[in-house]
Amino acid sequence: MERAFRILDLLRDAETEMSLGEIARGLDLSPSTVHRLLATLMKCKAVHQDPRSRRYSLALRMVLYGKAILDRYSFRERAHPLLGGLSKEVGETVFMGILDNFELVYIDHVDTLDHELRMTPQIGRRQGAYHTALGKVLLAHLEPFRLEVFFSTNKLVKLTENTITSPQALREELEKVGRKGYAVDRQESEIGICCVAAPVRGIGGQVVAAISVSGPATRLMKKGLETNLRRNVQAMAARISQVIGV
Repeated sequence: MERAFRILDLLRDAETEMSLGEIARGLDLSPSTVHRLLATLMKCKAVHQDPRSRRYSLALRMVLYGKAILDRYSFRERAHPLLGGLSKEVGETVFMGILDNFELVYIDHVDTLDHELRMTPQIGRRQGAYHTALGKVLLAHLEPFRLEVFFSTNKLVKLTENTITSPQALREELEKVGRKGYAVDRQESEIGICCVAAPVRGIGGQVVAAISVSGPATRLMKKGLETNLRRNVQAMAARISQVIGV
């Protein structure tokens, strides 16, 4: 079962269809094992094989699963116009994300039209939480026992020279995030890109999502990453918290 999900994860992140050999090499499994797992996934209509190229991709049926998950977060429909207002106000791309199995999942975004260089990840895209501003906000507000599970089950991989890979350093960073009410990605996911994020709260004050402003580091620093932009993000996160009424 675990290996089947690994295949789905690999196909999800692939930019193109993949051959049997590419999947086997990507997962360090034998071609015969991968072929058997693919056959099962195709029978379940989770994976599609192109009849001409014989290459594999996720089946359209998987879209329904993604839609069902996103529908659980219906508040994003109420939040979307406010995300648009924030994007227009700061002239940058705005994202909303949630935490699922200790991974950041993007559930909405509004791109800016003010600049040629824009950032537009696919809605539903997943990535590590510890090296993103959105993810750090969400991790910082986990219950203590769940945060301990995160540290015991996740390896902190170095993506850039700025990525935090020390568990102790990350603990200290998350403590600061919880205390200050916002998080910053200082080119920790990708060199040249910075983000600032703040929590969105539901009824009772529970953090249900996070929003961020992201863009080229030089541009965001000029606009005041931890001053003006931080205040804009925190103010809009507070407005969304009032509007969504989760």
